[in-house]
Amino acid sequence: MGIIKRQSLKSSIVNYAGVLLGVIFFNFIFPHLLSAEHLGMIRLLQSLMFILVALPTLGLGHMLLRFYSIWNAERRVEAFNGFAMLAIGIACVIFMLLFLLFRQEIIGFYREHSALFIPYYYLVIPMVVAQAYIQYIEIFSMVKLRVAFPSFIREILIRIMLIVVVYFFADQIIGEDSFFYSIPLIYCFSAILILFYAVKIQHFRIKNPLHYFQNNKDLKHQLLYGGGMFLVIIFSNTHNFIDGVLLSSYLGVGAFGIYGIPLVLGQMIQVPYRAISLISIPIIREAWIENDLDKIKRLNKSIGINLYLIGTFLFTLLIINSSGIFKLLPPQYEIAHSVLFIIGLGRLFDMAFGLNSEILNSSKYYKYYIYLNVLLVALTIALNMLLIPIYGMNGAALAVSISLTIFNICKTWIIYSKFGFHCFSKHYITLTILMLAVLGVLYFVPFIQFIPKHMFVNALVNIAFKSMLGAGLFLVPLFFLKVSPDFNDFVKLILNGKIFKGGHKMDEL
Repeated sequence: MGIIKRQSLKSSIVNYAGVLLGVIFFNFIFPHLLSAEHLGMIRLLQSLMFILVALPTLGLGHMLLRFYSIWNAERRVEAFNGFAMLAIGIACVIFMLLFLLFRQEIIGFYREHSALFIPYYYLVIPMVVAQAYIQYIEIFSMVKLRVAFPSFIREILIRIMLIVVVYFFADQIIGEDSFFYSIPLIYCFSAILILFYAVKIQHFRIKNPLHYFQNNKDLKHQLLYGGGMFLVIIFSNTHNFIDGVLLSSYLGVGAFGIYGIPLVLGQMIQVPYRAISLISIPIIREAWIENDLDKIKRLNKSIGINLYLIGTFLFTLLIINSSGIFKLLPPQYEIAHSVLFIIGLGRLFDMAFGLNSEILNSSKYYKYYIYLNVLLVALTIALNMLLIPIYGMNGAALAVSISLTIFNICKTWIIYSKFGFHCFSKHYITLTILMLAVLGVLYFVPFIQFIPKHMFVNALVNIAFKSMLGAGLFLVPLFFLKVSPDFNDFVKLILNGKIFKGGHKMDEL
């Protein structure tokens, strides 16, 4: 548990710093500097990149995650790295050919409502290639239990470079073409940097790919698993980003630019989950290899309640400040107010189910995870196509949240039926009641005009005021309710001053 807490803490700090950068600039500053169309165009390029990158990754990173311990003992890791680098390269070439072949069909999808995308169609190619290598190296760092620096590149460095080019464009230092062409350059530079880090610091090495196949008695199983994970990545990425891609087609990139604001804010709830998940996966896989079901059960129960605690707290702060948040944006963004609640609630439900994806995907029943991902994508696309024409942005948000909730219910049911455990406890009810009580109390606190005719300042002051009030009303009862031993221990470290004096062990966090 110590390594999980150390790396999760570092990664969480990096992730939240990156999210803070993204929220401040992309959600509150850039809407005043860029048109909704230009903001939506950035998001569309990124969404297409994350969906299409599943094709050249081929599930190879997940193979490394699953079989690293075995390959490390057999000294097969470097040969697999060589095989992965070569296979990704070949897959990238095939992807390019397919992307060129289906150009007219894809462009036709956006021609009516998102014509801005058409001249920048080819920019998706270098972005996908760079991201394919970034993702493999990130997973290599994960199995080494060192995720902080790759997280820094992904969450902070890329955002800083994007912020710089946006300001250059807003100040007319560069034109529209230079602005959009700089985006793939940023991802290519990041890929080179993370590869350099892996080689120099983590001793990432490649050997003859053929050595991976030699005397590999479990080769068929490994390749079948990789093929299954290849499908999972396609389905997972499609689910995560298809709402914006379809929204741009139905309503235009401008609508996606507006929709993206509450989408990102709602996803902030899950930042701790992503950090904990990344470092928990190797531990769970090791426990499966050792057939230590009790360890997995304890880990799921402990992390599950902590994730739901964090989720309910952040969801509460998000909802009580929603009015102040939208007063920081141009008036046209108010149309997406309800999207924030729908997305936030969906992400909260996702956190409530603990590590069900990581556990099921690492187990011998991983095929169920693949089947459920097929269901997830089919349901997401169908709901988007059904609900967007009726409810617009709210329809896209509903499609994502409904499909995600059904997906989690199915995963948890399979884990319980096969292994006899889940992450839920009576403390979930306590946290839910506490969250609803705080939301109910603060619902009656109006938006206060602290300074006449200074809406921006008033919004910031209201957010600060309600956040402090909400945090107090949530955290103080939480301590006395003793919902989470980890939370109480952390508070005690703060109260006795050990955390500030360095008089604690990292395992105590």
